Amino acid sequence: MKSIYLATVLLVLVSATFAAPNPRYNPTTREKRRRGSSSWSGRRSLQPRDSCPVPEDVAVVAPKANPFVSLSQDEIDSVAMWLHDPAQGLNLTNTSSATISLSDNYIWHVDVLKPNKSDVLSYLDASGVVPRYARVTLIEGGREVPIVGEYSVGPLPISNSTRKEALDNIYNGPNGAKLLWSAGPVDSLRRAAIDSLMNATLAPIADLTNDLLEMAFYGSSDSRSTMIYFMQSPASTDGEKSVFWSPFRRNGMEPWDQPSDLYIQFDITGTDASQWRSMKVVYNLEVYDSVQAFYSAWKAGNVTKTSPPATNIEFLYKNKTGSTRELEDRMAPTVLSLDGNRFKVDKEEQYIEYLGWTFYMRFDYDVGVQFYDIRFRGERIMYELSLQDAIAQYAGNNPFQAGTAYMDRFYGIGAASVRLIPGYDCPYHAAYLNGSYATTNQESYSQINSICIFETDIGTPITRHMNPVWSQATKGSKLIVRMIATVGNYDYLWDYGFYVDGTISVDAHASGYIQANYYRPDDEGRWGPRVAETIAGTLHTHVMNFKADFDLVDEKNSLVKTEIVVENVTQPWFDESFEMMRYNISDVETEDDGLMDLPANGQTMFTVVNKDHTNKWGQPRGYRILPGLSNVVLASKSSPFFRKSGQFAKQPIAVSRQHDSEPASSATLNQNVPDAPLVEFWKFFNGESLVQEDLVAWVNLGMHHYTRSEDIPNTLMSEAHSNIFFAPQNWGDTELTKDLANSVMMYAEGADNEIVIETNGVEPPSCLNLGPEDSLLGVFTVSE
Repeated sequence: MKSIYLATVLLVLVSATFAAPNPRYNPTTREKRRRGSSSWSGRRSLQPRDSCPVPEDVAVVAPKANPFVSLSQDEIDSVAMWLHDPAQGLNLTNTSSATISLSDNYIWHVDVLKPNKSDVLSYLDASGVVPRYARVTLIEGGREVPIVGEYSVGPLPISNSTRKEALDNIYNGPNGAKLLWSAGPVDSLRRAAIDSLMNATLAPIADLTNDLLEMAFYGSSDSRSTMIYFMQSPASTDGEKSVFWSPFRRNGMEPWDQPSDLYIQFDITGTDASQWRSMKVVYNLEVYDSVQAFYSAWKAGNVTKTSPPATNIEFLYKNKTGSTRELEDRMAPTVLSLDGNRFKVDKEEQYIEYLGWTFYMRFDYDVGVQFYDIRFRGERIMYELSLQDAIAQYAGNNPFQAGTAYMDRFYGIGAASVRLIPGYDCPYHAAYLNGSYATTNQESYSQINSICIFETDIGTPITRHMNPVWSQATKGSKLIVRMIATVGNYDYLWDYGFYVDGTISVDAHASGYIQANYYRPDDEGRWGPRVAETIAGTLHTHVMNFKADFDLVDEKNSLVKTEIVVENVTQPWFDESFEMMRYNISDVETEDDGLMDLPANGQTMFTVVNKDHTNKWGQPRGYRILPGLSNVVLASKSSPFFRKSGQFAKQPIAVSRQHDSEPASSATLNQNVPDAPLVEFWKFFNGESLVQEDLVAWVNLGMHHYTRSEDIPNTLMSEAHSNIFFAPQNWGDTELTKDLANSVMMYAEGADNEIVIETNGVEPPSCLNLGPEDSLLGVFTVSE
């Protein structure tokens, strides 16, 4: 065998530490130039190493100012002042007033109104101007028929041309941009009234609750209260009434997992809290017509006591227990950018560049981080990629769990974002951005370091091949933009990935504490197994809807359906017919066919293409919508709690025409009006053409949560995971990584089969300790 290794990599290691010098190794000047200078010695800790520098950010300035920025405090104040002006005739009460009541009109939220796509494209691609407006939510309890209404106020800054108009143009529900007051948000004023009702109901029966539940309630601010209540969501169907069931749990660490067996129904309809009342009671699955009837039955000894919530809650603690696993005293592997970050961030404009990718971001109170003007190699792929809502539908053998259907946008996913933990939530040396939004207290707020940005190895090469003549491998990497929100009991992690090959991914993970059920042996695990002394896991489904507004080259795109069909064929070169597969390619021509299921066995591919722009081979340039792990939808399609409000979560993929009047598949105020939501998603699909039009794909991630003992104390993100990909499909003339320098090519050259190792001048930094097994020497050889 003849082998000449033209690689300075690991020469010092091989010659000085582990082996005798290779007598054949005598690199020429040409070979040194080909390899470039290198300080990669490959030693582990056998001699002092250079220290790795902290990655330095490379400055970048966004080409244009971000058109999606949140309102400043001055803008919020000016809008509030304008609304309070008697000239507007709104009769608003200041929320800081000591005499404010449920029957007053007041401001609940002032936020930026997301601009129309047509205005933004005119600004980004030409010299247009993006008008700036505020989105205002007013709680109008002083009306003859009290409502909660959404309005636009603008243009900003405030001037003589500023107007307030109902946002009926973006809400297609039966009541436009308003809902009846009883279906509105539970703000601090309404919450205080509910707390008074709870105190008036429960304090008089404290002897009963102390006996049956071993806890009592005297008001949320009373130190004697050892019990806490929760409100069922949704609490209404159309706003005509607001009636909810409340479970009662031990007040302490993570009450989600300390439920009792008591449920009380309450009617809180209307702005007159003196008319609110308790209704039915369920205890031990026995139904009582009133609290008084329940109390009387208990006094008479006719109530069978069930086990109260466990008082030993060590099962909820996450502190380390048990002996340390072998070698677990060493730090776990982590992602490091030893040569410095390969991405650039304009923090002021929330603009990012990474290996051919560019995009803007915005942060939203309702849903958190969103992405705009996503381009790869200078060409726009998507105008928008954004979370729309995250919902959860529960089941269970009690009135609270059976009637629970959360729409987390209602609670403010962005507002629930958390400061990320370096080294745990995000790798060390990640870049961080703040999430800025307007609170419901009319304040501009920034959650520090709620978004992290880092590059990571995808765990595999992006391409590779080895044969007797040559060998190659290209490193696989992607940029991750991550956000985590703690919405009540659950922590949701969203990763948006931008791969070096032009692929975009969205990953969703969940952790936190399950909303446990009270354990009853007679349930026989039909809604979840027993996971602790007095609790059972609860069957539920998470669905997260995302908007992907494709603009492949321009806004004229089509949706192509490529099916794999199997048929019997007869061919002259075979003696008998046999089954063979082929493509059946067709356009999805109209929105009538835009609500789509995923066929069995993955035998259908959906591709957004631009027929007016082909690659070198005449193929329409496009991107594939590629379902990944656990793309689930709601199991129950006709539940009354998501009847119309959850239509977006009832099919894996939907594709519609883009309209500025259809900016979102859900709405913040949809939670309590499943029969009369502000947005009815299926109304988007009204027969319009999908051929060479501006298309939006609405895709779902999710998990059917089959609860288990391993959910205690916290759900594991390894399993609670769902993702989807948007991958190039004939977008280029070849695959899109041939311009990457982080690749190696090895081949034989010349009569003596001298081995050439090309790494394009990219070497591991000198601070990286490497061993002999990390050497490229000898990986590729040629046999004579």
